[in-house]
Parts: sequence; C-alpha cells; structure tokens
Amino acid sequence: MSRVYVTSETYAEPGARDVLARLGEAGHEVVVVSADGSPASGQPTAGNGPDAAGAPGWLITTDPRACGRRSSAVRTILVGPRLPTPRGPVARCDVEARDLSTAVLEILSREAMG
Repeated sequence: MSRVYVTSETYAEPGARDVLARLGEAGHEVVVVSADGSPASGQPTAGNGPDAAGAPGWLITTDPRACGRRSSAVRTILVGPRLPTPRGPVARCDVEARDLSTAVLEILSREAMG
C-alpha cells in the first residue's frame, strides 16, 4: 500500500486523526511531516520524505506551496477552499478536495482502482 504524508497543519485540524485512521485501516502508512516535508517533531523518520526522488505516495496539505516541494512520484491533494492564484510561478496540486474526508476517499478510491 502507499505512504501518505500529511502536513502537521492538516493533521492538527479537528477530527483529522479519526479521518486519517481510515487510511491505516486500509493498510496505508500515514506520516506527519512539517510544511517543508521533513518529519514533524516527535514523529519517527519514515525513510524518504515527500520530496525524495522516486518515493511514491501521497501528500495531503492545506498549503498550495507544498505541492511544489515534492518528488514527481508523490501525488498531492490540496484540502480547503480554492485560493486566488498568486503571481509568478505556480506549482499546482494534483487534486483539490473540499475537506479531509474527501481527500481520504479520493486516495482510497484511486488506490483501489490501481
């Protein structure tokens, strides 16, 4: 199964642990990372972070800038309302979800479909 990186800001949202537990029940590994992709304080190092080349997985974030700081093998999900596009180079997330539950369902469905 896949490794799912969740930024610490997203993990801190109310109810996030319960929603993310669904990924663990499906066999996915959930790793909490800081906004720059390094393991969050108090979290074990998971080997390769979302910015490591060739490490497949998912990154769930509420910060659109985090989508540009990861390897091309990691698919990204931006949680929350769509923000205005800033000027300059923009790194787009692969998927946008209105909330964390929708993001988890997106991962589960895409992983099930192969």
